[in-house]
Amino acid sequence: MLMNNIGEWISLGEYDMRCITGKVRISDVDDFLAILKAISHRYSVAIQAMDAELIAGEAHIISAVQKALRAIRQGNSITSDLSMEMLLYAAGRRQIERALAMGVSAGDDKKIVIVIIDDGEGKDKDLDAITGEIKQRIGLTEHPMEDLELEIETEEKQKKLMRFFNITDAEIEAVGERKLKMLVLERVALLDVYK
Repeated sequence: MLMNNIGEWISLGEYDMRCITGKVRISDVDDFLAILKAISHRYSVAIQAMDAELIAGEAHIISAVQKALRAIRQGNSITSDLSMEMLLYAAGRRQIERALAMGVSAGDDKKIVIVIIDDGEGKDKDLDAITGEIKQRIGLTEHPMEDLELEIETEEKQKKLMRFFNITDAEIEAVGERKLKMLVLERVALLDVYK
């Protein structure tokens, strides 16, 4: 389940989910990912870290996760790894190498989103405790999820999203800047068509 902006839980079927966003210093991407991988293995959860600059809000994350879970359940996923499948859907790309561009990169004050999913096997996992451990281990300064929504209004983020998701000026002219999030969600949905 994912807590939405007003503190309610959003159901993802038999799966539980937490999502945290904030800033972190990443000096070495491999070391950073190794920490997340170790936590993932220890608790048998799927963990994916993404560049928050390329996330078009909470609906983008939820859509990608739901589609990744459905693809794996139905046996038509691109990969057998839930974390990677989630990244592919979030990026709207079927090539792993191209989807990895949505992953984290080295630097100070990197805005990231981390998604933690309990795969439904071995119930009673304390995702809040796992989330707390992740924040502590990577030194994440958490920011409210609402910040992702507000940033979409900035010209800089709009340009990044348009460039990454290949959204044209003509598309924006047709639907308006306020519909940019919907165009990103369309790219996520189109991944099913391109499989």
